[in-house]
Amino acid sequence: MEPEEGGPPPQGEEAPRSSEEAAPPPPESSAPPPSGDEAPPPQAEEAPPPPAGEAPPPAGEAAPSEGVTPALSTSVVDYRTLVPSEEEDEETSQARIRPRIAPRPVQSVLSDVLSQSARRPSKFRRSMSGIPNLQETLRERQARFRDARENRKTKIDPGYKYIFEILAEKIGLDHVTVEELILDCPSLDPFIHFFEKDGCKTLKLLYQEGDVPGIECGRTIAGAGKGSKMMRLYVDSAAPDKLKGLCLFFVRCRNDVALNVKSIHEDVLFTVLDASKGLLSGIGKMLASVFLPAILATSNWGALNQSKQGESERQIFTETISRYLSFLDGKISIEGTVMLKKIDNVDFSRLLTFKEVTSAAGNAETVHQLEDVLMIWYKQIEQVLIESEQMRKEADDSGPLTELEHWKRMSAKFNYIIEQIKGPSCKAVINVLNVAHSKLLKNWRDLDARITDTANESKDNVRYLYTLEKVCQPLYNYDLVSMAHGIQNLINAIRMIHGVSRYYNTSERMTSLFIKVTNQMVTACKAYITEGGLIHVWDQETPVVLKKIQVCESISFSESKAFTTWPSVLFCS
Repeated sequence: MEPEEGGPPPQGEEAPRSSEEAAPPPPESSAPPPSGDEAPPPQAEEAPPPPAGEAPPPAGEAAPSEGVTPALSTSVVDYRTLVPSEEEDEETSQARIRPRIAPRPVQSVLSDVLSQSARRPSKFRRSMSGIPNLQETLRERQARFRDARENRKTKIDPGYKYIFEILAEKIGLDHVTVEELILDCPSLDPFIHFFEKDGCKTLKLLYQEGDVPGIECGRTIAGAGKGSKMMRLYVDSAAPDKLKGLCLFFVRCRNDVALNVKSIHEDVLFTVLDASKGLLSGIGKMLASVFLPAILATSNWGALNQSKQGESERQIFTETISRYLSFLDGKISIEGTVMLKKIDNVDFSRLLTFKEVTSAAGNAETVHQLEDVLMIWYKQIEQVLIESEQMRKEADDSGPLTELEHWKRMSAKFNYIIEQIKGPSCKAVINVLNVAHSKLLKNWRDLDARITDTANESKDNVRYLYTLEKVCQPLYNYDLVSMAHGIQNLINAIRMIHGVSRYYNTSERMTSLFIKVTNQMVTACKAYITEGGLIHVWDQETPVVLKKIQVCESISFSESKAFTTWPSVLFCS
């Protein structure tokens, strides 16, 4: 009798061992063996308990057949196959047992976790682990900068030391200090280019206050904290943009040969531009005290001495420098004479926000104090306006460019006042008095309108008078031959000013301008006849003098003719 398919073999017979059973069990992820060939669970492993509320089938009873409700069982399993036969030998039983990893003790698991956490550094340890490397890198940088400083020091030769001695004498320091200040600069290339053949003809150094150099200078400055200042020497391109100290510069007369120690005192010139009181003041002082006297004292002008045209060019050059110096003097004097009085007993920084302005306007004492401040400024500005309206004193021989210089000064003066009126201090006072409804604001607004209109007038006059500068240049160069052909251009320029200018088209100003033009023509004719005052009339040949006088007469005739062609309405406006 054959056993029922799927059931256990009869007693006394040993279940045949298939090749699948003898082989090692597949991993858990592999598919389960087909029904009827399942390997029984190991003896140490209990069968999975039945679901709650379901009793296990009794022994000897077959497993539920097909048709069982899927809710009770997901697959049909013959539990009789799971019960091992007593006749199975130990070898068969061992072959049917699925190998299983023995459970690890809890202490061993904790030891592995702790060892892994010890091998993996924490975030804090990882961040701190980079600090030694950073410190090492900083030390390497400091060492590299020190080596670079020592390398710069080895390049210093006697020629460099000669420059250092001049600098030390001028700025009042010892030679060693000057050398250390120059070594603070990242490079000595400007010195190298200055000394070499076909190199740069100038070497510029600035001595003024600046930030303390960092580690890139190659040395540690004792007592220098973060953000502190010290006096420094900047070399050439390393200098800051704003000049507010001493500019010391050396100039080579020739660069076709390299500088050497023996001839450096003959080949190099040295001078100083002192900008500690302002750049314009320093430039004006240097031009007036150094360059202009040297130009006037020079007699050997090379090719310019060979012809009258060369002498004329020299005269033009000298006159241009003189006019520029006069303009600088006027520009510098403006800043000192039109400064509104500084008020020390009022903190204008506390009158910026709307809340602060409203609070101050509600305080009668504060309002009265600010009214006094406004009256001080009012009187200052009114005095400037009164002086500008007065008849100014001028030389009898003043030319048309004198008129241009006057209106340049006036424009700069009034624009400077307007800048102060628009400043935060004046604005704060106006805002408080406006909220307090002060009666002084009416007078202040009238004054503000007057100063604004005067500033616009000065600016407009400067713009139109600039057109005279080019056409009047032959009069200042004593070139009457060119002026004879250009007299009509001068008259046309004056005609344009009268017809287009908004402020300068009055008869008084046009008459004054024509008088200045005539004065300059007379001065130019005198200089033309006497060769700029170098030759007297009686020392020249008679035909030469007569020819010069004829040229002067033609200039006068051209001016009179051009003047009489204007309509009579010109001076009736």
